Amino acid sequence: MHEILIGEYLFLRLKEIGIQTVFGVPGDFELALLDLIEPLGLSWIGTPNELIGAYAADGYARVKGAGAVVTTFGPGELSALCGLGGAYCENVPVLHIVGYPTTQAQKSGKILHHTLGDGSYDHYNKMSSELSCATAVLKDPSMAVAEIDRVLNAMLYHSKPGYIGISEDVAYTKVSTEYLDTQIVRSLPPSAADSETKAVAEVIRVLESAKSPILVIDGGAARPSWAEHINPLIETLKIPSFSTVMGKGAADESSPYYHGVYSGAGSCPSGVIKAVDESDCILWLGNLPSDFNTGMFTNHVENTTIIDLQRFSVTIGTTEFDACINHVLPKLIEAFKSHAQLPQLKVNPVPTPDTTAVLPEKIEQDWLWDRMTSFLRAGDLVISETGTCQIGITATRFPSGCEGWTQAVYGSIGYAAGAAAGASIASKETGRFKRVVLVTGEGSLQLTAQAFSLLNRHGIVPVVFVANNKGYTVERYFRGWNASYNDVPMWDYSALFKAFSPDVPDAKGFKVHTAAELDALMSDPEFNSATYPQCVDMVMDYEDAPLAMKAVFEEKKRSSHRG
Repeated sequence: MHEILIGEYLFLRLKEIGIQTVFGVPGDFELALLDLIEPLGLSWIGTPNELIGAYAADGYARVKGAGAVVTTFGPGELSALCGLGGAYCENVPVLHIVGYPTTQAQKSGKILHHTLGDGSYDHYNKMSSELSCATAVLKDPSMAVAEIDRVLNAMLYHSKPGYIGISEDVAYTKVSTEYLDTQIVRSLPPSAADSETKAVAEVIRVLESAKSPILVIDGGAARPSWAEHINPLIETLKIPSFSTVMGKGAADESSPYYHGVYSGAGSCPSGVIKAVDESDCILWLGNLPSDFNTGMFTNHVENTTIIDLQRFSVTIGTTEFDACINHVLPKLIEAFKSHAQLPQLKVNPVPTPDTTAVLPEKIEQDWLWDRMTSFLRAGDLVISETGTCQIGITATRFPSGCEGWTQAVYGSIGYAAGAAAGASIASKETGRFKRVVLVTGEGSLQLTAQAFSLLNRHGIVPVVFVANNKGYTVERYFRGWNASYNDVPMWDYSALFKAFSPDVPDAKGFKVHTAAELDALMSDPEFNSATYPQCVDMVMDYEDAPLAMKAVFEEKKRSSHRG
């Protein structure tokens, strides 16, 4: 009988579900476990801190389908929890592996370092259980294999983080390789066939009876698991299609049926509001009506029939079907191929950027996001930071073959830099993207600037745009322009790659103050085809904000006055 270590078993299971790179920070209780990673053919990437490790695993998982981060017991795992909270909120399967003290030490009740000083070793597992769909602390080697499989199956089924605590003595206990013969379930099993059939038939009936049906692409149902069906669905239905802030970057925006981002008063272009609000039927993929995803609840679809496709259900009005979105979508596409074309709601075409227009003097927000349209190209992956950048990027039209995302609901500032590092590495492994474009604000970047040390070492070439307007724009709109807490210390962002990666001499930084300077840089062939990391520090006006953001807050002001 062949045997392997339980720690080896765990990492072989990660390989089985497509994980090639593991992120984290080494700590004493996990070192023996880490020694097993590279001999098994996996890559280890140490991150500057556990928070960035969790963000990187999140970004990696959104490209590869799953990610993993390893931390030590106590302070290490708590440092990662913010990143895992975002993964839990936004349906990203990340396995959190924690190196525990030995089982003997745990049973002794002795006060070890990294504990809370009370002899208890279950505090942190309890905390993580709120941000995980399944947890296990492996204390009994005879149950370890079953527990590992249980957590991994739950993580992939629910598309949520999982938690496994494992000590050195358990990790180095041997088990039979026969356990590997049972495979982890990587995709959702189909629902009852009659339930899916009924759901598809009812979706078709409701859409065909509508006078002005539309499609809205959201992200509340673990988007990467069904994203492959979005463009075929758009081309099959041939009805006006829109995305939300959370769904931005999933659809082919060059399609004649794609018309922009719906976000209530912050919709872009402005004609989107009328089109969506006047529709009598919306096929809504992964509806997640959060504040930032709805323009601070300024959307108006209360009287519209909504066909809501979620991870485990299809709901039409008050009727719910037991049917999974990633099974229903391909069946819906196939079924509609033999049906007559649906009614067409007239939508104003998306305006084409005026390349002959006179450049503004300053780098204005609305000019910037419009200009970004012509900078992006097929093969780009765009990751935009929460706040100003995620609102501004809704005005950018992505070319065919360009994808992207933002953390639209959890909204942890600093997320995008770490996620871009993980996504860059995953993109290199898959060959799916050729360039990562990170757009972030200077306040957010200061939380996780250390991620720059990963961005240019392990993955594909990044281009970073930093919107530098001396503070937090969203907070200014909430509470006032001159509040002292909106102040952000000045950094030289153009020098970050040099500072964090001096071993990459080709890395370049640029500081631009005018629209003409930025336009010239974005038009430069060398800048566009660079094979080295680049960071652009864009000095912008303190009081400027994207038009969509202004529209939302103006609408909120009007609503408060009416109320």
